[in-house]
Amino acid sequence: MNIGVPLGLSSGLCWGAADFFGGMQSRRLPALTVAFWSQVAGAVGLLLALAVLRAPPGPIGAGIGWGLVGGVASGCALVLFYRGLAEGTMSVVAPVSACGAIVPVAAALLTGDQPSAVAGLGVLAAITGVVLVSRTRPTTPARPAPARRPAPPRQPGRPGRPGRVLVMALGSALGFGLFYVFVDAGTTGSRGAPLWVIAGARASSLMMLSTIALVGRRSALRWPGRRIGPVALVGIGDTGANLLFAYAAITGNLAVVGVLGSLYPVATVVLARWLLGERLSGGQNAGVVLALTGVGLLAAA
Repeated sequence: MNIGVPLGLSSGLCWGAADFFGGMQSRRLPALTVAFWSQVAGAVGLLLALAVLRAPPGPIGAGIGWGLVGGVASGCALVLFYRGLAEGTMSVVAPVSACGAIVPVAAALLTGDQPSAVAGLGVLAAITGVVLVSRTRPTTPARPAPARRPAPPRQPGRPGRPGRVLVMALGSALGFGLFYVFVDAGTTGSRGAPLWVIAGARASSLMMLSTIALVGRRSALRWPGRRIGPVALVGIGDTGANLLFAYAAITGNLAVVGVLGSLYPVATVVLARWLLGERLSGGQNAGVVLALTGVGLLAAA
């Protein structure tokens, strides 16, 4: 089995856990505040890793350049995603955003990097499962979960608007998909060191988030207080997932690792089921099973 498969799957599971807890924090703090300070924490962890490992940046720093471009895409996607998780149902928003897997698949096909027949079936099964989960709305929660929607007075937005939430989820899907493509270009196309590619992405995403906050709501950059611990863990988990995906892109097919990285809704949905009591309909359960079947096919390819 290609090592890119477990690395890609691990990145998806890490993203899913980070996204769940990031969405929970976005129900208590503005989404931009969570995105900014989590990215700061991830950047600090990344700097420590660079100092310890002393990894060279690669040929003429081209990987850093691709990372900078990817950071813009991921930064926009992250704000939209956290805002969508805060306003909508996690087990719907997360799968819709995972449709960004279509972007690296299309890019791989256009560049001639086609997966094998078995891997192709796995890609198709996984994407179909994600779409199936996203098209079916969950039923009423199994038990009351008052912590789901505290909606503090300072929290912007109008929770519960399906059209607004769908647009944010689709926008995040596009941003995440482009991030996969740019990271792959930085690690394989330019042979940049994964640590430096992700460092470039983190730097540009922080600059972009800071600009958005300064132009719009400067209060979004305020210190999150006692919630800095959970917010920091979200950022560290997100950065770890980015690194796992970057290393997966070196050894794996872009279409395959892109889909595996996009399976983060599985972790998000399971955590939402266990911790929030969100039930899944029959169609959503079938979608999860189909997505996991796709993972099995990709692992066997």
